Amino acid sequence: MDVLVLEKLMSLFGITKRFLYVLLSLCTLPVCTLAQDSSASGKWPIDRVLSYAPTPDLSWLNHKPAGFHGKILAQDGALVFEDGTPVRFWGVNLQAYALFHTNLNSVELHAQRMARLGINLVRIHHHDSHWVGPNVFGSDPSDTLNLDPASMQKLDAWIAALKRQGIYVWLDLHVGRRFTQQDGISGFDEIAGDDDIADVRGFNYISPSIEARMIEFQNAYLRHENSLTGLTYAEDPAVVAVMLTNENDLTHHFGNALLPNKNVPMHSELFMAMADEFARGNGLDPDETWRTWEHGDSKIFLNDLERRFNEQLIPVVRDTGFEGLISTTSLWGGMTIAGLPSLTVGSIIDAHSYGAVGEIGFDPRQQSGFLEWIAIAQVEGMPLSVSEWNIGEFPAEDRFITPLRVATSAAHQGWDAMMIYGYSQQSLNRSTSPNNWSMAEDPGMIWMMPAAALLFREGHVKQAENTYAICLDEDTFFGRPVSPETSVAIRTVFEQSRLVTCMPETRALPWLAATKLNRDEYGPLDLDRSYLAEDATVVAADTGEFQRDFGNARFTVDTVKSQIVAGLFHDEVITTRNVVFDITTPMAAVAVQSLDGNDIAQSRQILISISGRSVPVEPQSAAFRVEPVTGILQITASADLKLRSVDPGRALPPKAHQYENGRHIVDLTELNGARWLYLDLLQ
Repeated sequence: MDVLVLEKLMSLFGITKRFLYVLLSLCTLPVCTLAQDSSASGKWPIDRVLSYAPTPDLSWLNHKPAGFHGKILAQDGALVFEDGTPVRFWGVNLQAYALFHTNLNSVELHAQRMARLGINLVRIHHHDSHWVGPNVFGSDPSDTLNLDPASMQKLDAWIAALKRQGIYVWLDLHVGRRFTQQDGISGFDEIAGDDDIADVRGFNYISPSIEARMIEFQNAYLRHENSLTGLTYAEDPAVVAVMLTNENDLTHHFGNALLPNKNVPMHSELFMAMADEFARGNGLDPDETWRTWEHGDSKIFLNDLERRFNEQLIPVVRDTGFEGLISTTSLWGGMTIAGLPSLTVGSIIDAHSYGAVGEIGFDPRQQSGFLEWIAIAQVEGMPLSVSEWNIGEFPAEDRFITPLRVATSAAHQGWDAMMIYGYSQQSLNRSTSPNNWSMAEDPGMIWMMPAAALLFREGHVKQAENTYAICLDEDTFFGRPVSPETSVAIRTVFEQSRLVTCMPETRALPWLAATKLNRDEYGPLDLDRSYLAEDATVVAADTGEFQRDFGNARFTVDTVKSQIVAGLFHDEVITTRNVVFDITTPMAAVAVQSLDGNDIAQSRQILISISGRSVPVEPQSAAFRVEPVTGILQITASADLKLRSVDPGRALPPKAHQYENGRHIVDLTELNGARWLYLDLLQ
């Protein structure tokens, strides 16, 4: 558990502690003052999120069973099913101990709960990781050559239960597997060093024996017949995507492990010979091509090494009968756009990104947030998934804002599949302990997840009107470290307009399809230009539907179906089309949304979601101290609607709701702790 947390934290935008300290030191005044009232948390009431407690029911968004519309297809940069039905995926990771320690009754309960929360995709993750016991190889296996029948039955149960609820499945093929001496890996000792297990990330790209073991696993895994569905994982249309290898690249993270000074002589000799051959065969400088830590020729060579490996594994995946999406690996952990070309060998581009406390107040002219790192992964003409997003520390006091910003940006940018890391990393038979990787019972995340799902999946926010393209020549694309960290243009355009990245025509990479743009539909991006006025304190979408007031650390969505304010209120009254938000709590999020497809003004069922700051009572306690959200909402909607709590156990007093002068007046102080409300015709 500690190993994973460390790895996740170190794979934020950089991989050093120093980078994190620098990041914190850059915070602007609104960000630094976010925690101004947190010392009062000891006085906040204690509350818990119970897995069996009522939630808003968005299960109607899912068609049942998953696979009903046929196989998934990538079409014109978007996702559609075989029968032409378009789809957006709002998903979660389900990982590690949750996979193998959750009993059948709890599996069914949580599959149903996920569907109610608006989830339609689950990524099965850390199924093979060495720190998980049992994992897919069993408990304390001497090798990793055989699937454990009992563990596979657990996965069968999850996949079958999710499928029944209309929830699709993403399978990773390699995550945290650590190879053993018995696995038949050439040069094992030099990879493992003083350990008895080996992390082969990076080495797999040049080692035939590691490649062979990975192919054997994906064959066995995808050809496994689910005892409850009667289908192999490969042939089940509910399994829509696979990832060949998780967070495993040469272009940024693991290429350095193969260098001559890393004490891996067998692998270094092979790597250097491959670099020399590639350089001489493509007119590159042999003295530069092997220098993995530098941009330039080395990035071209490393992309080709990754491509060779991927093109060995992908046909084997297809031979199992799998017809879904294939992700090779992800753009993650501070990678520049130079890491994208090899990812295009798959059928979907994937990204991972983790944010920091206070990003709502970041000035994009000065520093990047985690969403911009996703944006650069949008290769024009290909669908984009984000199989991991979250805030990189816990408990970030403003984490409740994150699902809203993710969903809004995903809709505005036209991203296709979003998966938070994660729903749970712990057994789900009982209450979970608070941590960053298990949001199933975290009030700081869960109370805004249905609002985010509804906004994204129902298209409450429109795609951007304008698109800017990062279209560079070969020398600039591979030779300059282009990322949100280095480009003010990326940071300042992202929240205003859509952003895509072009693939350059590259003589040494004949397999890389150069992007062909209709220049009338795209604006070229000047990497060094700020697209935000010098005196601006607000960045707004070109559709006019949302904005981030970074000067006041506040995020607002104002569409006909979703009206949301999140962040610091500063005792200000915020007015949207149909709602007046008079919130007296310093920091909160309130979402008012139509559930029936009509505009809020005409809707016959409205969902109100309320969230704010929360901190665990104790490190291992499932209880949280939750800051009350107080104030008044005034909602212009049909006069005959009545207010009720989604949870019947939190009955509302009559004074919680009145109708005056054409508006519903909701007194948040009188809600008896309810965080989800319906304004509808039912009583």
